[in-house]
Amino acid sequence: MKHAKSSRAKARRSRRNPWRGIALGTLGAALLIFAGWSAFGRGQAAINFPDLHGMGFNADGRQLIVAVHDGLRVFEDGRWSNPNLPAHDYMGYSPSDEGFYSSGHPHPSSGMQNPLGLVKSSDGGRRLVRLGFEGESDFHLMGVGYFSHAIYVFNPAPNSRLAPGLHYSLDDGTTWNQSALQGITARPIQLAVHPTEADTVAIATEAGLFISSDSGNTVELVGEASPVTAVSFNPNGEELLSGYQSLYAYGLANKQVTLLTAPEISSQDAIAYIAMNPQNADEIALATFEKDIYLSENSGQSWDQIAVEGKGSGGN
Repeated sequence: MKHAKSSRAKARRSRRNPWRGIALGTLGAALLIFAGWSAFGRGQAAINFPDLHGMGFNADGRQLIVAVHDGLRVFEDGRWSNPNLPAHDYMGYSPSDEGFYSSGHPHPSSGMQNPLGLVKSSDGGRRLVRLGFEGESDFHLMGVGYFSHAIYVFNPAPNSRLAPGLHYSLDDGTTWNQSALQGITARPIQLAVHPTEADTVAIATEAGLFISSDSGNTVELVGEASPVTAVSFNPNGEELLSGYQSLYAYGLANKQVTLLTAPEISSQDAIAYIAMNPQNADEIALATFEKDIYLSENSGQSWDQIAVEGKGSGGN
């Protein structure tokens, strides 16, 4: 991977988003907003994204689901919608073949303890099943194996069961193991878990992308030691996609890194999330910290922008 250009401004750290402090110039932002709304067309209702906390396709591949500060947003058949679901503040949103896992904060009217701890849903978010740590922990950094349901979390502070650090569970949070995480000193930004191999986990950090085949006890650097802000396995587990301001594919069998075509991303922005359709490996979604969302149906050869700075087109 190429080293990040020295001219790139470093993003300020914040509680929710390590890169969000970077702001686009006033003129540039205005032009982007105008261009986005022109592309969406007049007269269409806007679907807003107050923040982005995760992204993934549902099991049948028909919906792209984005977790935000006040619930979920769904992209289907070329339109965004705001489904009538509990508007929880999802953090660490991780899709699976049976629904999704998450952490975060409950909607005030839900009566649930804050923070949520670890929860899962198998009905699109209508009902949450509590898996532990409610009222104790908010796991911003977590990942789940799409088919294995192996759960990995970075615990930021001690709770009743876990010390700080990387932990994993293979039984929906009933029992936990701590990973030694030898070889990483840089701040972790995102986790991705292999869809079927529960002991294979990838970690994006400020100093590069690392992969482990022993549940995070030891790690290996993938490519060069440059910032990586997003990482995701493809549905068959043969490739690992990652990015900062460019997009790369890493073959797990041949250990080769390939530069992919990606949307043009501002030097003051970065890739926040990457998602791949479990029913169609050619369909890739990409979101940035400035809440631009792109969709490709040909493995990244071309991209359509489906949200501009946190706004997407909905129904009339």
